[in-house]
Amino acid sequence: MDRGRSGPFKAGQFVESDVSESVRNSIPNNPAYGFSRLGRLRAAGCHPTIYHRFIGFRNVFWFVFSDVKFMAFMTTHDETTGTSRFELSDGETVIGRHPDCDIVVEVGAVSRFHAKINKRANEFVLEDQGSRNGTFLNGQLISGEQILREGDRVRICEVELVFHSDTKPEFLEGGVAAMTFEGTRFGVTMVDDDPSDSSANSPISKVEFRSSADGLRISATAEAKLAALMKINANLSQALSLDAVLPKVLTSLFEIFPQADRGFVVMQDPGGNLIPRWVKTRRTRDETQSVRISRTIVKEAMNSGVAILSLDASNDQRFDSSQSIADFSIKSMICAPLIDADGHSFGALQIDSTEGRGQFREEDVDLLSGVAGQASILIRNAQLHERALQQQEVEQDLRLAIEVQAAFLPQEAPNVEGFRVCSYYQAAQYIGGDYFDYIPLPGGRWAIVVADVVGHGVAAAMFMAKLSAETRYCLAADPNIATAVERLNDRMSALKIERFVTFLLIVIDPSKRTAQIVNAGHMAPVVWASKTKTISEPGEEESGLPIAIDTGMTYEAVDLTMCSGDVAVLYTDGINEAMNSEDDLFSIERVRDLVAQGGGAQAIIDRIVKSVHEHIGDGVQDDDMCIVVIERTQDPIGEDLADTVRVDEEEPVTTV
Repeated sequence: MDRGRSGPFKAGQFVESDVSESVRNSIPNNPAYGFSRLGRLRAAGCHPTIYHRFIGFRNVFWFVFSDVKFMAFMTTHDETTGTSRFELSDGETVIGRHPDCDIVVEVGAVSRFHAKINKRANEFVLEDQGSRNGTFLNGQLISGEQILREGDRVRICEVELVFHSDTKPEFLEGGVAAMTFEGTRFGVTMVDDDPSDSSANSPISKVEFRSSADGLRISATAEAKLAALMKINANLSQALSLDAVLPKVLTSLFEIFPQADRGFVVMQDPGGNLIPRWVKTRRTRDETQSVRISRTIVKEAMNSGVAILSLDASNDQRFDSSQSIADFSIKSMICAPLIDADGHSFGALQIDSTEGRGQFREEDVDLLSGVAGQASILIRNAQLHERALQQQEVEQDLRLAIEVQAAFLPQEAPNVEGFRVCSYYQAAQYIGGDYFDYIPLPGGRWAIVVADVVGHGVAAAMFMAKLSAETRYCLAADPNIATAVERLNDRMSALKIERFVTFLLIVIDPSKRTAQIVNAGHMAPVVWASKTKTISEPGEEESGLPIAIDTGMTYEAVDLTMCSGDVAVLYTDGINEAMNSEDDLFSIERVRDLVAQGGGAQAIIDRIVKSVHEHIGDGVQDDDMCIVVIERTQDPIGEDLADTVRVDEEEPVTTV
């Protein structure tokens, strides 16, 4: 029946007559009409009189209305108590939790004086009173005053009130002659169903109604539950991402449990925090409002590892300490944990109702647990799929990083008269922390740098990029290479990054027979003197601390005499510390032996690299590898070679 058209009455009185029981029972039993089926059938608080008289046969009525006063009112509906009506006064109507309010809402989340409705001229105006959770009009949070119109819905927390104006009902506009009430057709309107409405085509067998001590209850039939489970299997088997899996799970649950008002999936993040991943509400207008979830229920289900059923969560002793449950007006609910293959809970799946007790039953627990078990597997699969996609993105980024790092390293060997320089570089991962560079200096000199940032991977590569830029700046700013390295150390130490760099610098000058070495915590170069057939490692004793440990360090430059045929080998610890399957190190001694076999720069590199890879065998390269070999191909023009031999003889050498 159309309750809006039958109209709310503030005043009226039914005059008894000889009316049959069937006729009296045909009058609707709803407080919104101002009538009841009790003997006198009159509304409380009558002002003037509504006269009802019976003419003709005992089952035919006609009514004479005089001096009827229609007033605005609010209605709310509950499955347990039915429809309640609250009349609005001509002045101010206050809504809240306090007993002095005109409309008392006994919900914990409602403020004591939550909102008010004022009548101004012929309009009623709604205004929030600074409440904690706000007042919503037709799904929108209000700020300031809002004029109410017929049918407007005012939502205060979980309570919804519908506004009805004080205009005369349409069925009275035609006068007394237009009012006919025959049989049981009182207030009944026939409405054509919209063919596009999917609900009109839904089979009746999808839901069933059962009466209980708490009133009429709705639930899905066994056929509907089976169909929904099959749909879950079909939908979820095709889903590969969480954003596709989770909404399908909740949509299917709403088909299995038509009594559910809300459903949501909560999952733990890596830090152990509970994060709502997807939320669904039964009514579309609820989507514009915030949905609050009780951590107490979710944690209880996850900690116990079993599904929880509560017919009245607000009065459940298991949740006595949770004020949030009372505030959220959670009544009946089921919460099932999401458990991985190792038996660890990583989230929860919950559906609940705010409409009353007894909405869910014991047999529903096993059903939701089964869905949660299936969803757990699919969610884990979706997470693995997402991680695989993320890994692909990381690998793509790393491939780009390889190109960027390659741009920092020398693209070709320097063209230095009287010298040949060759290099080899291989990162342990996509990118590494080993660094080498050829830097031109004033006067035709060249700086050859080999360095090793502690660690490897992206962080080491980024630190290496900074080192590259700072090295070029410091060498260009100071002609004294020892003080230039001191400046480099201070600038890198100022970054306050818990990383350090072993650093080896050799400056060669084609016009001189001597090179200069500055060592900051690196392995000394292995030098092969072709004339004396000896190996030396100059600058080892003069080595300072690695770069970026602390500011204020001092470094010393050491001279190295290089004659035609001499070779200096610079390398990082990825060479001498390379390990085989038995954890045996390649060792510096083997590096010395390979260098002592002589040959040109490229031949020495090929020999060392081949020997290292043979040593590693089927094992994994644990560290970055870098080798730079400086070969003197001819003596400087005008140099006294006799002096050169004399200087070499005075230096300590190691005979191989």
